[in-house]
Amino acid sequence: MRLHTRRYKRILIAGGVTLLTSAILLGVVGLTRWRGRQALQSDTRSSLIQASQQLNRTVQSRRSTLTFIRDTLNRRADLTRPQLEALAASGVAHTRHLLGLGLIKPSQSPQWWSKPTSLSDAELDRLKEALARRTRLRGIWRVSSTFVITSKPGRALLIMLEPLAAASYRPAALIGVFDLNPLLKDFFTSSLLQPYPVQLLDGKTVLYRSDHWQTPPPDRRPVIAEYPFAVDAARWIIHMQPGTTPVVQTLSRFNVLVMGLSIVAGLGVTIIVWILAARTWILQRAVARRTAALRRTSERLRHMATTDELTGVYNRRFFLNRWTWEWDRAKRYGRPLACLMVDVNGFKQVNDRLGHHAGDLVLQQVAQELKTMLRQSDILARFGGDEFIIALPETSTAQAETVAEKLRQVRIPLPIGARTKVEPVSLSVGMSRLDETKQRSPQELLEAADQSLYTWKRRQHAPSAPTR
Repeated sequence: MRLHTRRYKRILIAGGVTLLTSAILLGVVGLTRWRGRQALQSDTRSSLIQASQQLNRTVQSRRSTLTFIRDTLNRRADLTRPQLEALAASGVAHTRHLLGLGLIKPSQSPQWWSKPTSLSDAELDRLKEALARRTRLRGIWRVSSTFVITSKPGRALLIMLEPLAAASYRPAALIGVFDLNPLLKDFFTSSLLQPYPVQLLDGKTVLYRSDHWQTPPPDRRPVIAEYPFAVDAARWIIHMQPGTTPVVQTLSRFNVLVMGLSIVAGLGVTIIVWILAARTWILQRAVARRTAALRRTSERLRHMATTDELTGVYNRRFFLNRWTWEWDRAKRYGRPLACLMVDVNGFKQVNDRLGHHAGDLVLQQVAQELKTMLRQSDILARFGGDEFIIALPETSTAQAETVAEKLRQVRIPLPIGARTKVEPVSLSVGMSRLDETKQRSPQELLEAADQSLYTWKRRQHAPSAPTR
């Protein structure tokens, strides 16, 4: 009897432990589902914000055509009508979804330089009325403006106004008419990383709605994430539906009771599998995170060790190592090799008169100009101060002299130099080349380039001989 009682007690304890474990697992499953739903909404909102920012940049990129024409008219207010029409036709031809370009003045109808021929007369009349209402707003002739009108059911037009500053046009603004529906369709089709149902609203007007957007039944509250944002004067709202994806629908149909019975039935195997799977997953995630962190750190350190922080080109240490390697290769295989030493003329004057920040900007502009004028195989580095050095592999003497002369012709104007009477920055260039007869070392080649640079600078500053 005592044996049976002890056995029953064990069975009762085992059953209690099993029920307790099942309850804990059910709680964990419920908490996991809740956290997953919260994480899904948070992830959807992140995607929403990212999509709105990308859409804002996409719309603003379309304004570049208008700003280019605006700057042209501000500089050249004497363009004739045929020239304006040719300029507008070129802008329409090279800008996607741009239907037409023109000019509008207060209390006047739009003057179309490139008329939106795809719009009907009724749509043009509606566009004219919308522009008349818009141009009556205060301050419309001072700042850029963007707004949307519905020309007909199912078609929306994006209107951009760009005020002109030229005295002969003021007050006036450029008009750009864009077909908004294909623009939005192209954007959402190519930009969304996940197939979330999405729609875009201008107030209560639907500008875009994806094909898999689902209207939930009235007795069920939809899970919709929204994010309002502004494009100039336009106020748009973007919606996403994470709750209508197939994965979320499948998860929502799980029955807690069925899950509980399944957990109780396979308690032993499930616990072992989950422990092993969780342990493996945690280890894999930890290893992946540490590997990624080490990779990022290594890449950052490598970049810091080889790149000049100010100009973005290679630094002196990297160049000297690479130069030795290029010299050995050229010497071993008898290949041509040249070295250019570049110095920024008047850099001290820029620092003294405009400040060190302007000097940093000058160095950055010089580095950018040098990168654009060199080949991809050439090695450009900042050697120190305002000196740059260039290695030209596989470059003959004539080719190196051509490159040096081209660099000497460079003139880099300063953004604020006109007000301070500082001349544009020029470059002095010295050159040396590998000569097999003299058996020069890598350091001697660098010193020869440096000596050539100072010879060139003395020649520049030497007074010219009087002519007879």
